[in-house]
This record gives sequence, structure tokens and C-alpha cells, in this order.
Amino acid sequence: MEIDNNVKRDEVESLVKELMVGENGKEMKKRAMEWKKLAEISAQKSTGSSYVNIEKVINDVLLASKH
Repeated sequence: MEIDNNVKRDEVESLVKELMVGENGKEMKKRAMEWKKLAEISAQKSTGSSYVNIEKVINDVLLASKH
């Protein structure tokens, strides 16, 4: 979905309705929830990149400053 520079109120209204109740909006919400779930799983796994990176920060910065 795109809005050009010469947007009209009724066009915006139509796009908002499509996002809120239309099939495209439902599909977007479904995909967003799937991404959210994958991000949560990745952040919780000890092998996930988020976990590994925060662990590295803790070890390199926070714990190193105590020595």
C-alpha cells in the first residue's frame, strides 16, 4: 500500500479501513504476529543473536570494568 504526494482524505480513509478490517490488513497483522513470536524466541534462546550479543556486552564491557 502506498500513498502518493497528492493524497486525498477519502483515499486515506480507504487505506485505513483496508488495514483495519480488510483481508490485506488481516494478513499483515498475521505476519507481524509471526515475526513477533520469532523475535521473542530468538531473544530467549542462548544461541540467538540477541542473546549472544547482550552476553558479549556484559562480558566485554560490564565485567571487564570490574577487573
